[in-house]
Amino acid sequence: MSKPVLITILFSAILAMPLFSQGTAKTGPMTLLSRPADFPTPPKTAKSLFFIQRNKNKNTVAYDANLVGGKFDPSNPIDAYWLRYGSNGERKELTWTQSTFAYGYSSRKDGTGKGFYITLTAYDKRKIHLKTDSNGKPLATMTINGKNCQLNYIWVFADDTSKWPDVYHVDLHGTELATGKKQMERINN
Repeated sequence: MSKPVLITILFSAILAMPLFSQGTAKTGPMTLLSRPADFPTPPKTAKSLFFIQRNKNKNTVAYDANLVGGKFDPSNPIDAYWLRYGSNGERKELTWTQSTFAYGYSSRKDGTGKGFYITLTAYDKRKIHLKTDSNGKPLATMTINGKNCQLNYIWVFADDTSKWPDVYHVDLHGTELATGKKQMERINN
């Protein structure tokens, strides 16, 4: 093999190594990535609670309050659905598989009988509390960095190259209820 060909092969391998390692390593540059600034933020409505985005693409799972007569629907307090930003932000319902294994939730009434504790299917270690504020606006609250916060969104960073995604970290973003200060907590997998 000639020296120029050998140098080209070695140089190409050196350049390619970081690309492959980012897709497989659980440490290093891949764990540092946060939600890109160009990702869309779903429009706020009177029923908006929070949303989940992933590094896979800009499609977003939105979680809205499902209200009946100004109160959470006891049988289904959240309306969870896709906003397909690759298709002009059109709404699409979650599939059974997506609801059952990834983006669904379970709920139980809180002690007041007016709100609910929500557990997301994909991560049951943190509870989300659904309630209404003094003006009747629905809120999703949770503890972020030890502070009581309104949950704004969840960013999931995963490697989707295999059959099931390998989640590297999840970032919880919220607004502290007492001070209005933004909070972010990273949960590493």
